[in-house]
Amino acid sequence: MPSKVKDMLFIDMKYIILYRKLGFSEIQPDIFQYVYGDTSIIIDSEGQKYEFLGKKYPLLCYKDFVILECIDRLLKKGYKSDSILLGGSDCDLLLKSEDGQPVKVFAAQWGKDYSTLCKTFEYSGTGIEVLYTSQLSGGLVDFISIIYTPEGTYRYGLFEREAKTDGYMFSNPLPDPDYPNGFVVKNGELLKYIGKEKDVRIPDGITRIGSGAFWNNLNLESVFIPESVTCICGDAFVYCENLKRANIPESVDQMGDDPFAGCKDISIDNRSPFFINEGGVLFDKDRRFLIHYTASLSGERYEIPETVEWIGKHSFYKCENLKCVRISKNVKFMGNNAFSDCFNIHLENESPYFAYEGGVLYNKEKTTCMHYSMGSGVKDVKLADTVRTIGRNCFWNCYMIDSIEIPKSVRQIGYNPFANCRNVHLINHSPFYDIKDGVLYNSDFTELVCCPSTAPMNGTVTIPDTVINIGRNAFTGCIGLKRLVIPGSVKYISRGAFSECSNLEDIEIPATIEDIGEWCFNKCSSLRQVAIPSNIDVKPNTFNSCGAEVIRK
Repeated sequence: MPSKVKDMLFIDMKYIILYRKLGFSEIQPDIFQYVYGDTSIIIDSEGQKYEFLGKKYPLLCYKDFVILECIDRLLKKGYKSDSILLGGSDCDLLLKSEDGQPVKVFAAQWGKDYSTLCKTFEYSGTGIEVLYTSQLSGGLVDFISIIYTPEGTYRYGLFEREAKTDGYMFSNPLPDPDYPNGFVVKNGELLKYIGKEKDVRIPDGITRIGSGAFWNNLNLESVFIPESVTCICGDAFVYCENLKRANIPESVDQMGDDPFAGCKDISIDNRSPFFINEGGVLFDKDRRFLIHYTASLSGERYEIPETVEWIGKHSFYKCENLKCVRISKNVKFMGNNAFSDCFNIHLENESPYFAYEGGVLYNKEKTTCMHYSMGSGVKDVKLADTVRTIGRNCFWNCYMIDSIEIPKSVRQIGYNPFANCRNVHLINHSPFYDIKDGVLYNSDFTELVCCPSTAPMNGTVTIPDTVINIGRNAFTGCIGLKRLVIPGSVKYISRGAFSECSNLEDIEIPATIEDIGEWCFNKCSSLRQVAIPSNIDVKPNTFNSCGAEVIRK
């Protein structure tokens, strides 16, 4: 059986969202299409490839998506399809511009790979050569480019909405002014607010509030956003539980996935013509995209308007008063975690694009499991025998479930959908996965997918020495875990892997580890000391709400 390899682009709900965010429509199961002015691109998500100008190209790794997204961006800017060439020997994409100057584009995956490309790239000294990367973050597709020309190196002028397709005018960002203490700003984007104020006035001049800029800021009670801001990224104020007042100025024309998720009792003053706030429910201007439903609304039932086609990620997060949501007939897609932590909810589905059975919401073909309703009363979940993908986080915090039966049709499990299912026993029939001592692994035991609280024996778990990756949120909420020795075979500990393991007292991390993700030991309140190899970069939130002493070895 094929194994899941770190950083491979597998068939997952996340990438379906990427295609839809770019505007692609599913014209038949697993086939997506976008029609441009003089051509179209067809994506075969099942076959992990796309077709452009009669040729097929792979979608096997993140870099492949970056190239696809770059083509999409250029075509939407108005470039002719025959001006874009792929498959050359000395670059990833060649753009034949209208003024006759060819542009060579070199692509890389966002993050470490792009940083390496930037450090190692050698400009030829002639023509225009560009380094490019992009990613989906918080519901918005971001990109970075570095443009090399004989006259100099630039950051802007090719891919921005205002950039022209001829007569290039390259430029660099102006230096950021000195913003007040507490505001971490780069190129006009508020990356992080690290202050402690209850009432925050974002400085004028900032144009973008970045994804997670106020993440989990429990001091924040009110925020004022100035008219200079044009974009509020997804999760900008996520988990700011005490935030009561925020404004959306007239200038904002872009917004990512629910920026206010987890703001339980927020009042939003919207002045932007690009959005509508209707009684505490935030939509885009056409009411096609449902962005945010305020958790403190008292109604027990909500009927989604028939204009809505997309229910956004986190949009109903922690709506504990809701007992029933009616999915109207025109809803075509739903972001992940749309109904997370809605402990009393069940759904009524009228959309032909979904199927709702046994408390589980599927896509219409029942090939993807998207959501489990906590208020459904179903404790033993038997997934449909057509399911190929269990979507990321779809059973998040479902502590009321006793068992989940994984059918033999399943071949892809997204970012651990079983996190914090504290009482669950997993029953597996899929040849792509295996269970040993109550712990779920992929079939060749190279990735630990999920360890529920029912698995530890006497507070310990024995991880096979074949495991290379401890998956995202793999142990989340495993309150039965007290001690763990990670074998030397493991190289990666993914984001949130041990979060909320409140009884974890001792963990041994080998020198073979190459990366430890953010939030890895979040709320590990019993952990007193962790020895980490000295070459590992400890990320800012790795030990959030965890007082463990970090020892370098």
